[in-house]
Amino acid sequence: MQLQKNDVGQEVLKSIPLIRGMMWEKIETFKNQIEQLEGCLTHKPGEIQSDKLKDTFPIKQHIEGGMYTREIFMPKGSLVISLIHKQNHPSFFLEGEMSILADNGEVKELKAPMNLNTKIGTQRVAYMHEDCKWICVYKTDATTFEEAEVDVYTNNYRELPLELINKNKLLWQD
Repeated sequence: MQLQKNDVGQEVLKSIPLIRGMMWEKIETFKNQIEQLEGCLTHKPGEIQSDKLKDTFPIKQHIEGGMYTREIFMPKGSLVISLIHKQNHPSFFLEGEMSILADNGEVKELKAPMNLNTKIGTQRVAYMHEDCKWICVYKTDATTFEEAEVDVYTNNYRELPLELINKNKLLWQD
């Protein structure tokens, strides 16, 4: 049976909200399962990226005047679990088509070009239907890319403001 371009992304992403807990916990459980698979690439904020990660998901970065810009290429067929965003910022989806798991558990299809406002606490799980290019812009006082990553991303939602964590706990208790 031939799957439609959406089927893989839709089925994988729809399974995540079925896991118990808040969305961050659901994604963390899913991520732990995925990391057991051969070929899985991971990254932690502030660490130097592996050569394999650089080759598969090339990033162009720039820091100037308190602004950190980051452009990532994500190849067709890849499944990406983003880092958790520690600040509100503009995002620009420049090329491609993907399905994402939204913070409310809904799976949405995105088609470039489009602008988005990413909120603090956002963590996306995305399946690329086509090659995709995405740019984010952040405020930072960092002077290196590694410092900037630590400034704007985390892998642990518990580092977010307690008010935001509690708000999300209420959302996912329903």
